[in-house]
Amino acid sequence: MGFWTRLRGIEEKPETVRVTVVGDGAEAGSLLEAYHAIRGVEATAASREQLLEQIGRRATDAVEICLPPEEAQEVARAGLRAGLFVSTPCPLSRSRLAELVGASRPGSLRVRLAPLYYPPYRELKRLVEEDAVGTPVMLKLAVRRGRGTVLPDPLDPADWLRRHELGFLALSPWLIGPAERADSRLESIKVNGAAASSVLTWKYPAPHQYGYLQLDFCPDLHVRTFHEPVHRGLELTGLGGIISVNRAEGQLLREPTLVVRGKSTTTAFELIPDDWDQVYANLAVETVAVTREGKPPTLPTDKLAEQALRVLELAL
Repeated sequence: MGFWTRLRGIEEKPETVRVTVVGDGAEAGSLLEAYHAIRGVEATAASREQLLEQIGRRATDAVEICLPPEEAQEVARAGLRAGLFVSTPCPLSRSRLAELVGASRPGSLRVRLAPLYYPPYRELKRLVEEDAVGTPVMLKLAVRRGRGTVLPDPLDPADWLRRHELGFLALSPWLIGPAERADSRLESIKVNGAAASSVLTWKYPAPHQYGYLQLDFCPDLHVRTFHEPVHRGLELTGLGGIISVNRAEGQLLREPTLVVRGKSTTTAFELIPDDWDQVYANLAVETVAVTREGKPPTLPTDKLAEQALRVLELAL
């Protein structure tokens, strides 16, 4: 018994990383759970006032902000000025994003574009880089908000897209590149209790490369998921095939989340689960690597967020 006690005593212990989650709601709770699952991490929930007090005492190393974008801006600036690693929702405009980028040092700011940390989308990115379906020519993004979605009255589709779909829209520059021009058809009229479809379209600089995002509110659609009631469909068409990813429809219809259809073969990636909790686990692991090991974030989220906001500004 004494031997094992001594062995545990000399076992190398990781440096403690202190993470403060500011805000409440489902996302804050999921992030706290993800941090608590990592050895050597002390994660606590705090209000904005408590965070400022922690900053004054140098009692935290990283901040996860789960507040509306308007409230998050001030908190993020305070954390960045104190030299902390800050993970924040995307600001609502490029000018506000530029403020945060200007206040940050390299690697200290992560714009929390959650879909980019979803395993099926990361596998999709790998397949695109490996030229699995040839040169991309079309990216289709479809959002269907199901039963349980609370809509503001009146509904401003442009504001909804900024607040809820920028992470999904950021898949476009991540997978293919920045847009050259964009257009939109946004409808706020409600028909039988549901808002009409809204569509963003864009053109990439390369010839014959296009993309669009369609947003539908479907009050009768039941999405079986432990997270927000939304189905996200993605279809990337290349010269040699099609890759499709269905978020939440895999749970509803028990279909593979990621499927690649080539000219003569179809491959279903059945071992890649439709598990949104893995998004928060990936975010937490990245925070620890940046804070403890000094590694840069795995994605240039500030640049991808800027390009997603630019699509909206071009289209509106």
